[in-house]
Amino acid sequence: MNFVRRFSPLAIIIIMVIVQIIETVVVHVSATRWSIWIYLLILNIAITLILLSQTQNYQLRRQDFIRKINDEAENSLNATLDNMPIGVIRFNSETFEPEWFNPFIDMIFKGNDKVINRDDIKKILKNASDDQYITLGKQKYVAELDSDKNLIYLIDATKEVAFKSEFNDSRAVIGAISVDNYDDATDLITDSGRTAINSFIASFLEEFADKYGVYLRRINSSRHYFFCDYRILEKMINDKFSVLKEFRELSSQKEIPLTLSVGVAYGWNDFPVIGKVALNNLELAQVRGGDQVVLRENTPQARPVYFGGNSESRTQKSRTRARAISTALRTIIAEAEDVFIVGHRFTDMDALGAAVAMKAFANMSGKEAFVVYDPEQLLPDVERAINKMNESSDGFTHIVQLETAQKLKKKDSLLIMVDHSKTSQTLNLEFYKSFEKLVVIDHHRRDDDFPEHALLSYIESSASSASELTVEILQFHDNNQRKMSTIEASIVLAGIELDTKNFTKTTTERTFEAAAYLRSRGTDNDLIKMIMATDFDKYKKANEIVLNAKMVLPGIALGVGLKHQKYDNIATAKAADTLLDMAGITAAFAITQHTNGYISISARSRNGFNVQTIMEQMGGGGHFNNAATQIYEKYIDEVQEDLIEILKERENEK
Repeated sequence: MNFVRRFSPLAIIIIMVIVQIIETVVVHVSATRWSIWIYLLILNIAITLILLSQTQNYQLRRQDFIRKINDEAENSLNATLDNMPIGVIRFNSETFEPEWFNPFIDMIFKGNDKVINRDDIKKILKNASDDQYITLGKQKYVAELDSDKNLIYLIDATKEVAFKSEFNDSRAVIGAISVDNYDDATDLITDSGRTAINSFIASFLEEFADKYGVYLRRINSSRHYFFCDYRILEKMINDKFSVLKEFRELSSQKEIPLTLSVGVAYGWNDFPVIGKVALNNLELAQVRGGDQVVLRENTPQARPVYFGGNSESRTQKSRTRARAISTALRTIIAEAEDVFIVGHRFTDMDALGAAVAMKAFANMSGKEAFVVYDPEQLLPDVERAINKMNESSDGFTHIVQLETAQKLKKKDSLLIMVDHSKTSQTLNLEFYKSFEKLVVIDHHRRDDDFPEHALLSYIESSASSASELTVEILQFHDNNQRKMSTIEASIVLAGIELDTKNFTKTTTERTFEAAAYLRSRGTDNDLIKMIMATDFDKYKKANEIVLNAKMVLPGIALGVGLKHQKYDNIATAKAADTLLDMAGITAAFAITQHTNGYISISARSRNGFNVQTIMEQMGGGGHFNNAATQIYEKYIDEVQEDLIEILKERENEK
């Protein structure tokens, strides 16, 4: 049998073929000899048995070989799992309890002086879903999840994180620094006084450069640039750009009305673009009122980050600019087929007044102009003003509903946005997108949600109202043949009175000059009082919010609407205004459930308290002393807690 096993199946087959040939020959030669038949039969049986035995042995050897290979592979896999620098955990998908883990996991958690448990599993799974690094001891790990097999793989990424951190720290940073109001401060002083101011600015910025180790380059007395890497920029961020506060305080001690505006950009390789982004950020800081830093990475999806902005905008000598804007606007209007003017959503009197003034400007330029409103977003005072306009034959054809405006719009029409510069706040986004030509006139601080294709923008955050800005532009129009009507002038003046609280806040000499111009156009005080009158029921609702108010911090009052009541914008704003009128109140906030379902906040302030930055943190915006926001998918108690937390953080930063 051993001899037979030496033969392979192929050899056996060959033997059978040879035997069969011999058998055939023998049969033909000796067909009558029965002994030969018997011999051949026995030979065939023997060969068949040999073949079957050989086949069975071959299959057994093959199975032994496969089993051996499997055992070796399994032993190798177990050895790999035990020794490789990757943690492997199998867990129960229902209880999150660990069922098995390799020795590397044991080493990780023993080094962390603890034994892995279900809480660790949950923490790792959360990090795996968030695609974040998980810190265990002094090491960083990437968590990968195999949901089908309930396996977690922990891969050591400490070196990767360190390299990435070092790589990010080497990003280039370009900063542009501008001294706010430098021309105003040095216009009417002696040469020695100007030299003293220049020396103060230069020495301060040199100390700033030495403190952080940046390269500083002076362009002129009011403009500097600095260059560094992100590692140094991060120190400035951690210090919340304290350079703003330090410069403001030192200049105040020297009785010099100066602040800094800074635009900073960072990124890779494309230094001309980084520099351009830095300059754009500087411009944004200036139009937002100065005394602040605007920081943004050089990527299309990056959003700006703001620091500072805690001092009120200083009045600029901008009559020259207003004249230039007026001239430029006349040119743009002349090239348009007609003009449409829109305010923000739920247009208030200031937006309507600015729109009416711009309609008069366009008419003086010989163009047909339309003030657009949405009847579903009408506030009571605006509705009364529009009704009065519609009673006038002059106004009826030029105050149009949104639906009508969409039909009247032509391909070469011009859109003028007044009292807002955020595309998200415009009267109707689809209507806005249908225009190729666009002009923006606003007195709120600009942010990143700004129209990219604006032909002209006139943003003065130091102005009391958008109506004031438009009247200034109107005064410089050289066509005096077309005069404003009494109703038009009265509506524009009502807009100024609304935003200045009857000339008691944020007023300058320019505000009264604009009012005087409107007075000369025949404004009617009784008409203004009728338009601005407060509805009795809304006054009662505003008082509900006031009566439910409390002091949350020294000088800060917070009024909250009743939980079972819903309030409109007027009641909420009126409550904030009323709270601010009380003695000892620096800032007032009113939170209500709006009639449209969201949570509404109106914020008012004085004495240098910036409510705009607070509202921006909560998704809104506005003016330094007058801001608001709308919050969705939250309860009023949650919004109240969020606001108080932000106020406390601001208090701690002082």
